[in-house]
Amino acid sequence: MFPLKDAELGAFTFFASALPNDVCGSNGLPLTPNSIKILGRFQILKTITHPRLCQYVDISRGKHERLVVVAEHCGRSLEDLLRDRKPVRYGIKKNIA
Repeated sequence: MFPLKDAELGAFTFFASALPNDVCGSNGLPLTPNSIKILGRFQILKTITHPRLCQYVDISRGKHERLVVVAEHCGRSLEDLLRDRKPVRYGIKKNIA
């Protein structure tokens, strides 16, 4: 994970849609709750790293399909930088001979 520098941590919560109580798959077994599916897929998002992106830190599952996601948060957006007319560098260097 890259250092936070001027970023902070933020958390947001949402609810996954609940399945009906007595729903079973075609094989007769109960279906996996949506919050469990999201929790599994979130593990891939945690691996994405780039110096220009805020990174997902963790996810927690609560009662009633509730999910809490912790991620880096930067107070300034790309729109703010463009409005201030500060150059945005992408890390590409050209060799000029």
